[in-house]
Amino acid sequence: MTGKQVVLRDGSTVLIRAVRADDAPLLADGFSRLSSESRQLRFLTVKQALSQAELRYFTHVDHHDHEALGALHPGNGRGVGIARYIRHAEDPAAAEVAVAVVDDWQRRGLGTELLNQLADRAREEGIRRFTALVAADNVAVRELLHDVGARVRTVRVDPGAVEYEIELSPSGSGTALPALLRAFGGRRLQPPPSVRAALDRLVPDRFPVNNARSP
Repeated sequence: MTGKQVVLRDGSTVLIRAVRADDAPLLADGFSRLSSESRQLRFLTVKQALSQAELRYFTHVDHHDHEALGALHPGNGRGVGIARYIRHAEDPAAAEVAVAVVDDWQRRGLGTELLNQLADRAREEGIRRFTALVAADNVAVRELLHDVGARVRTVRVDPGAVEYEIELSPSGSGTALPALLRAFGGRRLQPPPSVRAALDRLVPDRFPVNNARSP
């Protein structure tokens, strides 16, 4: 799979390509440049480093059930973002999705571009739905997604986390992937007071859940 040069909305350029088995150093370097807040938003828990086993798992992908796309700085070749899906074993038409962008490259449209390209790959491999587990205090994501017309539903509510599912349209048009990115891969959303009160009654002792399997 060859890479693709992409111009982001701020005019900067990145190379987006499939992750390879020899990309472990790039992945470790990119993780080291994530802020504590970005790591918390991504993993829903405190995480200081990726283990060698994790690095191997995250870079040895089969490009079918497990796909990962990385964005590289065109000047120095360093990794600046990554998006991946992992197909659900119990539902081959669905896959968990995750996105991470180093802080210096956030708010340029890179995460949205990674998600759009990942969605294209997912459709090619027969995936029709993405799922994402987010912190419970991100409950306002549902309101956001409904506001932009997303086909999204709540799959389950666990202590401290909510799992959402978003449908991928066949053509790629009309999806809410940018909103999904803002919801679970961007800044933490604060629910309105009424939603917060309901959530507090449902989950009185909230705590982060480490569901994420990929950086």
